[in-house]
Amino acid sequence: MTDQEIEEYRKRLNDLTAKCSEKNPESSIKQDLINLARKVGASTITHTKDTQIYSAYTWELISNIHQALQTASMSNMCRKAREGYEIADKASNNAIETSKKALRGFWITSAIALISAVASVLSALAAWKATSQK
Repeated sequence: MTDQEIEEYRKRLNDLTAKCSEKNPESSIKQDLINLARKVGASTITHTKDTQIYSAYTWELISNIHQALQTASMSNMCRKAREGYEIADKASNNAIETSKKALRGFWITSAIALISAVASVLSALAAWKATSQK
């Protein structure tokens, strides 16, 4: 269920419960609540201590629908958190790979600089030796 669908179902539940009054008892919205409960995956039945199954009371339907919508909301939040984690994990892995490449570049550049420095020292020694022998 999407966040938008959840909000639409919540609005529908609020609209249904707002219809209740002394002139319009809860029993008048029971079938609408049962239909809404089926749409959101909420239970429409209840059982007693003697394990008999009965149609849920109106207040139970409202509670069950609310719980189903809360569960759907939590499920969506968990899915979004997982997606956010995956994005962060990929970014972290990319940052690690980039830093490894930068470190390799540093070592290669350092090696080239060291070889160049050694070559300069050897060249200077050779020039000094040649001038000192004359």
